[in-house]
Amino acid sequence: MSETSVGIDPGTLRRRLQQDEQQNAHKRRFIRYATFVVSRLVMMNNSQSIDGVVNEISQGGMRFRPASRFIQRRDGETVSIVIEELAFSGRIRASRPDGYGIELLDTLPLEMLERFLAV
Repeated sequence: MSETSVGIDPGTLRRRLQQDEQQNAHKRRFIRYATFVVSRLVMMNNSQSIDGVVNEISQGGMRFRPASRFIQRRDGETVSIVIEELAFSGRIRASRPDGYGIELLDTLPLEMLERFLAV
């Protein structure tokens, strides 16, 4: 499948996502870690919640991947990420095909980061 047909081929999409991650790596204050933590994203403006997983985490933010197939553009929205019995406030900084990039309003304590990486 080529880019000119109905969709975009997975190889091209993967390369574009990797380029985007590499281009923004110098802007990051904290090291990101791959993880898989079942969670829920709650939109603060209307209390809508979305089930999914946090698949990347750092002390300054998270990437939340909704369980649904569709990712709506939600840049700038204030959200709460609920993991187990804990809730973390943040703002969506990026709506991408691989999930929502969320900047946390408060830095995640190192002990909490280690707890989520151990899951």
